[in-house]
Parts: sequence; structure tokens; C-alpha cells
Amino acid sequence: MTDGYTLSSKILEQWKARILPEVDWFFFTNDECFPYGEMDVLVKSNLSLDIRTSFLTWSLPEGVFVKKMDPGEFEELSYEARQRITEIQWELGRGLVFDHEETEEWFGEHVPPLYKGAGKKLVLFTIDFWRSLEDHQKEGFLRAYSRVWVDEQPLWKGAPSSFKTFMQREYPHLIPYLDVFPERNGANCLAAVAFAIDASSDLYHWMQAEELDHLMAGREEVGGITGKEVLVWRDSEGKIIHACYALNKEFVFNKHGQTMFNPWQLLTVEQVIGSWGDPVIYR
Repeated sequence: MTDGYTLSSKILEQWKARILPEVDWFFFTNDECFPYGEMDVLVKSNLSLDIRTSFLTWSLPEGVFVKKMDPGEFEELSYEARQRITEIQWELGRGLVFDHEETEEWFGEHVPPLYKGAGKKLVLFTIDFWRSLEDHQKEGFLRAYSRVWVDEQPLWKGAPSSFKTFMQREYPHLIPYLDVFPERNGANCLAAVAFAIDASSDLYHWMQAEELDHLMAGREEVGGITGKEVLVWRDSEGKIIHACYALNKEFVFNKHGQTMFNPWQLLTVEQVIGSWGDPVIYR
């Protein structure tokens, strides 16, 4: 649900340019199921943030192969080949493949190519299909797609006036980013924490855990939240998997992921704990 989150025309223009790369990407579990040219082994660590976000590559199994095709090349294949490729993408969890029932209200009178697979009618996004859409249809899709990524209602606009006065005094640099979508991929939860602490920090920096550890040097673990604490969640191996910044005892500045579809958010402490569990608190 993104109603109330800031998604300006400027942001939508950036998203339209980033949602798909310059060539189509398709993924396969072995190099024999695509008889239309050679494939490469997918090396996830080499992928740009835009590619990772477009195709949800973190959902793909290890050891998959990738085939890149020029715009329109996929559409030149037989319908049977396109249908089978689409079904494979759906089964692998590739991004930008949808059940047609999800998309019926997205494109208005424009009916996308449909492919049968997994007992469904599937819509596969390709560059050729994206280019066939009018600007208002692209924007309609992006607005609808962004809703898939956000569970929480925005809080800033309806926040108490006393809290807004507090934010103006204590965190004026955060106000332009409360309940706002980024223009591009890369800004993550750790960078949001760093920016909350220091307004000169790069909010779009894809910050690594080691950098956050350095930033928190001198902070100590405490038992409660009163404000200005860093809340940290770690996995079973002790690696940081999420962090946010406590503005006061009730609200935090948060970003759930590193994609452009994850807004910077004002959340309650209860909300973020509900999503991530109990944190370690540093002051």
C-alpha cells in the first residue's frame, strides 16, 4: 500500500528508465533447455543493483544460466518457445513475470501478450513490451508495482503536531525523506542510519556492515529505547541483516531494503520490531 508515500513525477521518470536494462535477460536451470544460442553462468556478485532489483535475482537458485537477448529478439521466437521460456521464468521466481489476474487493472485497454504456464495466464515483461506502453500506462504499472513492496501505512503526514515540531528541531534533514521513495536503487537501511546520525552522509550509499560497525564505535549496548539509539538485527552468524535509527522512544527512521521500491519510512518501534523481531540496541 503506497497511498500517502511520496512518488513524484521526477521519481517515476527515473524508475521508467531503470525498470528494465538495455537487453532482455532470461534464466534457466541448465544450458540445454534453451536451444537458441549459448548461455552464460550467472554470477550474482557481478550484477548491478538495477539488474538485481528488476529480476529479483536474490530469489534465483544458485548455478542458474542466463541468456541475454536484444530487444525484439524474444518476440521473434515461436509462440511455443516464448511460452515455455515464460513458464521457466515464473517457476524460477524471476522478477517482472506476473499472473495476468494481478495486472488486469494496470494497463487499461492495452492487453499484454499472455503465455500459459503453471496453470495460469502469465505476463512477461520484455523491453519490446515495455516500449509498447504509453507513459501513463508505465506510470500506472509502477505505482501498482510499488504497492507490492510496502506493507505499512505512511505515518508522517498524520503524525502529531508535537512530533513534527520535535523533528523540525532535532532532525530537519530527515523531513524531506520521511515516507518517500528513492529515485534509484542502492540506498539501504545502513545508509539510512548513517544519514540520520550525520546529515553529510550519503543517503544513497550502499553501505556495508563493516562501515556501520565503524560508525557505531563508542556506542554501548543498552536495554531500552529513548531516542538516538541504533537498533540492529543480526543473523545466527552475527552478521547485520537490518538496522534502523530511533528518533525517540516511539518512532524510528527505517528503510526495509536497498531497492527503489523500498521507501524511507517513519515507523513506530512496535512496527519495526513486528517485522524484524527484537533488536540489539546501541546508544
